[in-house]
Amino acid sequence: MVNVFNYMDNFIFVISLNRKIKFTNKAVMNKIKINLKDIIDTPVKDCLYTNGKSINNLIDGMGKDEDINFDFYLQIYNKKFEFNGDLFEGNFYEEKSYFIVARDLCEKYYNRSDLETLLDNINLSCFIKNKKGEYLYANKRKCDFHKKTKKEIIGCRANDLYDNVQELGYIENVENELIKRKEPFSAENVFTIDGEKKWYEVTLSPTLNEDKSVKNINITSRNIDIRKHLDKTLDYISIKLREINESINKGEDIYKNNLMNLLNYISEKIINNFKSDGVAISLYNKDENDFSILIGKGVIVDDFTITERKETTTAVHLKYTQKCKLEGIKYVDEIENEMVTRKLKEKNIYKIGIYNITVKDELLGHVVITFLQDTKSIEFGYDYIKTICSHLAVTISNINESIKIKNELKEYKQKKDYLQKCIEISVDIIGKFDKNGNLVYINEDRLKSILGWSAKEFEDLEQIKKHFRDKKMVNQDSGSVYENFDFENDLTVHYESKVLCKNGEYKWLEWNIKNYYDEETLFFTARDITSKKEYQKNGKLLEQAVEMEDLKNRFFNNLSHEFKTPINIIYSSIQLMSLFKGKSDEVFKEYYLKHEKSVRINCLRMLKIIKNMIDINKIDCGAIKPKFGNYNLVSLVEEVTMSVLSSVEVKNIYITFDTDEEEMIAKCDPYMIERILLNLLSNAIKFSKNNGDILVNIYK
Repeated sequence: MVNVFNYMDNFIFVISLNRKIKFTNKAVMNKIKINLKDIIDTPVKDCLYTNGKSINNLIDGMGKDEDINFDFYLQIYNKKFEFNGDLFEGNFYEEKSYFIVARDLCEKYYNRSDLETLLDNINLSCFIKNKKGEYLYANKRKCDFHKKTKKEIIGCRANDLYDNVQELGYIENVENELIKRKEPFSAENVFTIDGEKKWYEVTLSPTLNEDKSVKNINITSRNIDIRKHLDKTLDYISIKLREINESINKGEDIYKNNLMNLLNYISEKIINNFKSDGVAISLYNKDENDFSILIGKGVIVDDFTITERKETTTAVHLKYTQKCKLEGIKYVDEIENEMVTRKLKEKNIYKIGIYNITVKDELLGHVVITFLQDTKSIEFGYDYIKTICSHLAVTISNINESIKIKNELKEYKQKKDYLQKCIEISVDIIGKFDKNGNLVYINEDRLKSILGWSAKEFEDLEQIKKHFRDKKMVNQDSGSVYENFDFENDLTVHYESKVLCKNGEYKWLEWNIKNYYDEETLFFTARDITSKKEYQKNGKLLEQAVEMEDLKNRFFNNLSHEFKTPINIIYSSIQLMSLFKGKSDEVFKEYYLKHEKSVRINCLRMLKIIKNMIDINKIDCGAIKPKFGNYNLVSLVEEVTMSVLSSVEVKNIYITFDTDEEEMIAKCDPYMIERILLNLLSNAIKFSKNNGDILVNIYK
C-alpha cells in the first residue's frame, strides 16, 4: 500500500485513532522538503489546521461511510502549505485509520483535463520532452503542426517528425543548450511547412530534479511571420515618414502623393499577410464630422451617401467616446447598424475587421479589413494591425502637426513682415535691449533721421548705457527717477529726457519702456518731442508776458490812482487859495495855513510813491543791495507796530502785537523789514473799518 501511495501525485496523509500523523507519501515529502521521520507521530492539532473546525472536530463529526471535503494547511518549521482534501475512514495495515487525500489548493478549482483543454486552445505549440529527446506531451496545435494525433507523437523523437537536416541540427543544439544553461531562453529559426519557409520563436524551460539536473524540457513555439513582416513594414513606414515630412514644404501635391504611396504599401501588406479580400483606410474630418476613405483595395463598401456617412460617423464617435469596444473581427450579422450590415451583405462580405487609428485618445481614423469567407488567417494579427495603426496615427499626427506648424510659421512671417513694415514707417524709434544692456534691434533709419547716430553709436552713448545697462532712468522734465528696473515683475515706464544728437544738439525724447520678464528683454519706443517742448516753452513765455503786461496795467492803474488823489487835493487847494488871492493878507494867510498842511502831506505822499518807484528800478538793476546783520525780529516788529499807534486813533482802530517768542535772532536788513512792515500796516489801516482790530503776530 505504501508503494502505491508513493507513486500517486496526490498528497496522502494517514492519521491514527489517537489523532497523530501515521504516514505521508513522497508527494508530501517532496512538497514540504522534509523527511518522513520529521512528521511521524506529530499530533494533528500541532501541524494540520483549517480556517473553521479543527480536523479533530471534523473526524468526530464524521458519519459512517461519509467523505468530507475541506480546505486546510500544513504548517511546519515556520512554513505554510495550503491544500484542498477529502477526509474519509479506512484501514492502514489492518488498523482503523483516517485518510486525507489532498491536492494543491488551486487544484480545487481545476484539474489536469482543464489544463490540457487550456493548452489545446492557445495560439502556441506546447510540448514536453525528456532528456533523451522523446515527446512526453504535445498540445493540439503541436499535433496539427505535424498532422499527427497526440498518441502518434508521444514517444517520438525529432527525427521522426522533421526531415530537414538543418532543422534537426537546430533542435538538437537548443535542447543541449538548455541542459547546459538550466534556465529558460528563447531563440528564432526558420522551419519549412508544406514547402513554405516560416519564422518561429521557440522558448525552452527546464523541469529540474532535486539535484538540480534537468529532468524534462518544456518547449513552446509560435509563428512570428507577422512580426517579421511588421519589422519590414515599420522600416518602410519610417523611411516614407521622413520623405513625407521633407515634402510638406515642397508643395501639397508632393506630400499627398508620398502619403498615398505609403497607404497603398500598407494596404497591400495587410491583404497579402492576412489573405483578406479588401482593406480600406479612412480618416476622420473633425470639422465636417465625417470619415473619408483615403485608400481602398479589393472588396470594400464605399457607396455611402453623405447623410449615411455622417450618421455612421456620429454613431461610431459616440461609441468611441463611451469607451465601447469597436475593434476586432466581427461577423457581419454581429454589427448593430442595420444600414451598414445591409451594404456589407450586398458585397457578400462575411467578416469584417475594424481597428482604430488613435493618438492620445483622439480618434483619427480606421483600418477596415474585409473577408468574403470565414478565415483564421487574422487570428495572430491583432498586434500587427494595432502596431500599423499606431504608426499610421503617429504619421498622420506628425503630418497634421507639420502642416499646422507650417501654417503658423507662414502666418508668423506675414505678421513679422507686416510689423517690420509698420516699424519702418513709424515716426518713433523702436528697439529692444537684452537684460545686460546690449542692443538687440532698432529701426536704424528712423534713429539716424532723428538723432543722426548709427545703431552702434547709439548703444555706446553714456546716457543710453545708464538707461539700459545701469537701469537708472531719470525723467528730466519731472525729476522722477526709475531705478532697479528688474525682470521679475511686469513693469512699464514712461519718462522724458534730452538725448545728445550727432550734430552736438540735444533733442527731447519721450520714452516708453516695457520689460518682458519671460524673455528678459526691454522693449522701447522713443518719440521726438522737441517741437512739442519748444511749443510748450513758447506758450509759457507768452503766458508770462501776458501776466507781466497785466501786472503792469494793474500797477499803472494803481499808480495813477495813487497820484490822482494827492494831485487833486493839491490842485483843489491851489484853486481855493486862488479865490482868496485878492483878499486881505490876513484872510489869505488864514486860508493858506488851513490848506498848507494838506498840500505838504500829499506832496510828501507823491514823493514817497516816486521814491518807491525809483527803489524798484534800483532793485531790478541791482543798485540797492540789502545790508544784512543779526537782529532781533521781535523787537524790530514791535517798534514799527508801536510807531503807527497814533495814526489809527482817528478811526478808533485797535492794534494788538503778540508773540510766542521773546527773542528771535535772524539775518536781515532792518531798514527793508521796517519798510515792508509799514507798507503792510498802512494798507491794513487804510482798508480797515472804524472800530476795527489789527493783529500783528510773530510765530516761529
